[in-house]
Formats: sequence, C-alpha cells, structure tokens
Amino acid sequence: MSDPRKGGGQARARAAYSGHNRFLPYVVNRVTNRLNADFQAALRQRGMTLTHWRVLAFLEETDGLGVSALADYTVTDQSTLSRALQQMERRGLVERRAGAADNRFVEVHISSRGRALFAQMLPLALKLRDRALAGLTDADRDRLLELLSRILVNLQ
Repeated sequence: MSDPRKGGGQARARAAYSGHNRFLPYVVNRVTNRLNADFQAALRQRGMTLTHWRVLAFLEETDGLGVSALADYTVTDQSTLSRALQQMERRGLVERRAGAADNRFVEVHISSRGRALFAQMLPLALKLRDRALAGLTDADRDRLLELLSRILVNLQ
C-alpha cells in the first residue's frame, strides 16, 4: 500500500507551484543568462571571459585579494580561476605576488593594463545594467537589490 503522506506532499507541492514563469530559480536563471549574453559577446571581442571581467571588477574594488577570496567573490571554482589568472597574467592584466604578511599566501593585483581594460568595459556593463533596470524607480532598484541580497543570505 502506498504512503498517503507522500501523495499529500506531492499534491501540496503541485498546488504551490504556479508555473515556471513564477518559479524563482527559473526566472533568476533567465535574467542572469540574458544579462550575460550581450556582455559576453563584447568581452569576447576583447579576448576576455566573464570570469576575467569579474576578476578585474573585484580587484579594481579591492586589490590584492587572495585566490580563495577571489574564487568566492567571482563565483568561480579555484581550478577555473587559476587558468583564468594564468591567461590574465600573460596578457599583463594582473600580477600574482607573495603576501606581505606571509610568503606562502598569494595575492592577486590588478595592473595598470588591467585597470585600463576594466575602465574600457565599464560603460558597456553600466549600459547593460541600465537597460535591465529601465522603468524601475530608484526605490524599486534599491528594493530589488535589498531583496536579492536577503535571498542570497538565506541560501548561504
């Protein structure tokens, strides 16, 4: 005989599901894919990836991050990030140096060439952000970021 609690749970879940267009993971994924698609094309034209951009953006804000912190901030696994850093180092965009307090710790620093490339790409990133947020008031934008930040905290 089947467990009646199982069917009840499935029925409740089915009733709570209002379709993929109202399912948060699906909607967030669609938004992220759309935001990234146009920007990735512009990055590719400059021999960059989204990971390269994220590294430059975080180092522009906080230079000298360790590889682990950079992997966390850029939402990139360390092996992928290490390959990206090698490519970026060869292009003169970043430098890896021994940490000031501990030689075993490696800090990643943005170079002047990396800063220049970041500055070149920033207007495109801001234009994309503005396009995505068109029609929202400043209060809407602030509230959206606040809610997404709370969701992120909930999931950590």
